Amino acid sequence: MSGFLRKLQHDDLYLIRQWRNHPEINKFMFSQHEITQQEHQAWFESSQQNALRHLFVFEEQDERKGFLQLQQKSADSNVFEWGFYICPDAVRGTGSRMAKLAIDLAFLELNAIKLYGEALGFNQPSIGLHQKLGFVEEGLLRKQHFINNQYHDVHCFGMLKAEWQPSAQQSKVGKS
Repeated sequence: MSGFLRKLQHDDLYLIRQWRNHPEINKFMFSQHEITQQEHQAWFESSQQNALRHLFVFEEQDERKGFLQLQQKSADSNVFEWGFYICPDAVRGTGSRMAKLAIDLAFLELNAIKLYGEALGFNQPSIGLHQKLGFVEEGLLRKQHFINNQYHDVHCFGMLKAEWQPSAQQSKVGKS
């Protein structure tokens, strides 16, 4: 299966918000309240005005399968934070395929020197994915984040461009 990343469009917002609010996705988020339509629209509009934020949809077999955000730390830094999720009913391996394209995009097209991300301590799927992709665990922030009436550890992962192994099918952002 081959997929591609394309820029998030207004027409994607309803579906992306549905995924984000789905219990199987939401339970792993740092903010677990239900995202309203107005809040989602305001986030999208703000993102459109922010040159440091890049939003993408992962498509595979003519279906939207995932969401990706790459956030540049500052205009004079080529360090990017990533955040992502896949549709709740995605088949196993979808996240890995999307993530490999995302990493290629960050290093090839956005000229990142580092890509980093964080995962809540109980988010084993994300922790495992970062490890599988070759990210280095750069830190553990103990009892860092408070949700569901308790504190949770936060795992910090990073990958330098020098450590990256390009995937066989390198990213190309769709023109849609």
